[in-house]
Amino acid sequence: MWIVVYVSASKNSAQKVAKALADNEIISRLRHTDKEDTCFEVLVPQAELASAQELIFDNELF
Repeated sequence: MWIVVYVSASKNSAQKVAKALADNEIISRLRHTDKEDTCFEVLVPQAELASAQELIFDNELF
């Protein structure tokens, strides 16, 4: 199951988080949630949630 770990109005910031996760070997997906591309979500597998949250907080990617 995929879990949302980050939400952003900016595609660039969502991509930055997804890249940081990938660089740390955490699988992630990026998806937009509306037709206007004004809301983006970064998702991770449920098993990776704690690691992803720790990485985001430790690196101040919020």
